[in-house]
Amino acid sequence: MGFPFEPATWDGVSGPIFMGYGSVMPGVFTVISIGLCIAALVIGQRAEAAKYSKYK
Repeated sequence: MGFPFEPATWDGVSGPIFMGYGSVMPGVFTVISIGLCIAALVIGQRAEAAKYSKYK
């Protein structure tokens, strides 16, 4: 993969590398991912509860 700068040290870095630095987008993406994780857990729990009730 390699180091993105010619000298393999952090001496040549003068600014942020992360493109979303200083914006609201990292927070938005975090909220979206939390929502997706909760949705997956809820949908999975409902499916498992339905299957369990059939065998109970």
